[in-house]
Amino acid sequence: MILTRALVLFVLPLLVVGEQFEIPAVEAIVNKVLHNYSKWVHFEGHSSHSDAAKRSAATTVAKRGLAYNNNNPDNNAAYANLFAGYPKISWGYDWGYPSWGLESDFEFVPMLWGLPSGSDPDWTAAVETAGTLNILGFNEPDLTYSGSANILPANAAAGYQTYMEPFAGKVKIGMPNVLWNNVGSSSGGNYDSAQWTQYFLQNCTGCHFDFAAIHWYQDCDPGNGQSGADWFQGNVTDAYQTLNLPVWITEFECYGSDAQQVEFLQQVLPWLDEQSYVERYAYFGVFPDYLVNDAGNGLSDIGVAYATT
Repeated sequence: MILTRALVLFVLPLLVVGEQFEIPAVEAIVNKVLHNYSKWVHFEGHSSHSDAAKRSAATTVAKRGLAYNNNNPDNNAAYANLFAGYPKISWGYDWGYPSWGLESDFEFVPMLWGLPSGSDPDWTAAVETAGTLNILGFNEPDLTYSGSANILPANAAAGYQTYMEPFAGKVKIGMPNVLWNNVGSSSGGNYDSAQWTQYFLQNCTGCHFDFAAIHWYQDCDPGNGQSGADWFQGNVTDAYQTLNLPVWITEFECYGSDAQQVEFLQQVLPWLDEQSYVERYAYFGVFPDYLVNDAGNGLSDIGVAYATT
């Protein structure tokens, strides 16, 4: 997603190869996914828990990144480039594959946002550009928001086999960017993207993945006895334990005042940096009134906290 999302997710029917699946309660889905784990998460080329942790621990690249676009008067990466010189920021992505002039200080990570209608030589060229180390797949194919790709699992799997798998072993490939939002919570909707992911993996025969990619959005203060930070950490941990891969959090945000978001970041950023299985993360987003100030010429208080905590 690029626009702020509603806080409440809808209970959605999921169609897979002509069949309709009802979305059960979150706890039941997670238990089912964990119970069936060995049936759907292990396939040729998939990393083991220990191998993934060792590989993550070996990296020295700063984990913190920028989710940005070119929506500014100069139609470029000007807002993202405001973060140049902050050593804790190392990479960026823009839901696509032109970098719009992202500073060379940052690694640019191309994303294939949705399913192309046919061959996509621009995507191939972006992946084969010198310096490309990682690629991101479909953006929220599990959701139906206007800023989400909304792809059936079987179709997404076919798309990965066509557009992502040819680069296996040449760059690191991320799984589809799905919402991982409801684990251990008493609110926030009933739709659990772990089920979409299960169906996707069942269909993606022979696919290779180097990391999982997830999104998280919720209140800074859910008001249900949990803190937003605890809720977030629980979901990130669950994604790792369920998917058995290093984790990238390519979008996350807690809904609240600037002060609440700063406090949230001060709590979760050190934790993210300490987790060997968390490889990368990007707070939403590099826009005015978010990580950039209203004038678009500097960092907001939230942006400063993100860049320096």
